Amino acid sequence: MIECFNFSSNGKHDLVGKIVKSVAELENMYHSGNGENFFVPASNAHDCHSKEVLKSQVYVEKYLENSRHTFIDYISAGCQLNLMVAIDYTASNGNPRLPDSLHYIDPSGRPNAYQRVILEIGDILQYYDPAKRIPSWGYGARPIDGPVSHCFNLNGSTYQPEVEGIQGIMSAYISALRNVSLAGPTLFGPLLSTATAIASQSLTSNQQKYFILLIVTDGVVTDFQETIDAIIKASDFPLSIIVVGVGGADFKEMEFLDPNKGGRLESSTGRVASRDVIQFAPMKDVHGTGISIVQSLLAEVPGQFMTYMRTREIQAIS
Repeated sequence: MIECFNFSSNGKHDLVGKIVKSVAELENMYHSGNGENFFVPASNAHDCHSKEVLKSQVYVEKYLENSRHTFIDYISAGCQLNLMVAIDYTASNGNPRLPDSLHYIDPSGRPNAYQRVILEIGDILQYYDPAKRIPSWGYGARPIDGPVSHCFNLNGSTYQPEVEGIQGIMSAYISALRNVSLAGPTLFGPLLSTATAIASQSLTSNQQKYFILLIVTDGVVTDFQETIDAIIKASDFPLSIIVVGVGGADFKEMEFLDPNKGGRLESSTGRVASRDVIQFAPMKDVHGTGISIVQSLLAEVPGQFMTYMRTREIQAIS
């Protein structure tokens, strides 16, 4: 149904007329160039089916059909999902040599909390990335003879952050524990900016890539506004951010990151995110629901992906 009203500033708009047409009929009107008369319901209250046909007409000047691709359409057409990982090396994790540390490497091979999150999420996402070259960083540690770094390459390289697959992350993670001193504080701003810069490069090279940054942390960020500014900037690029809290800390303050829990994010300049890009969940809460980490934390990614593609009118192409 299409209705035409005479606008009134008091909000009580007067009905001029209406037409009722199917999409197929509107298409026929476009091709034929014919108009259709508006009508108004008859004033006779005893005959609810009668109507008064008016002289005024409506014409269809433009008719377009757009295909609505699905998430699966994009993946089937070759769009890649590229994982990026950032691991918390702040001192609050505890001495990695002691069994009560979140970074303790169990000789039996039992994964610690960080390894468990990366393995469960990474094992799913790596299959959507043919190259399996995964940018991996640490933050909140002091490299040997250096200042505290809030975004250092996990593999020790000065320029190249990528490692080979999930096992490459595991090896680089353990190696870094031996070569850095845990420090602090917990800052997200620098690593979010680094990840966003990588995602932006896919736009300049006209590639169909979408990035998912997994941040694993044991505490609350201290650079609140810088983190919000970085998240809002990231919303303009092909990037989703998943933050997982590990350990027994109170993560209540971290809920401000997730718009579904903490409300709308606003930058220091008053700008808001162009779309939802971030999700936060404490690992202990995820396990308490009885569903897997993958189900809980990856559930929103397809929707975030589709919002990005549709708002930028990016088609699924093979």
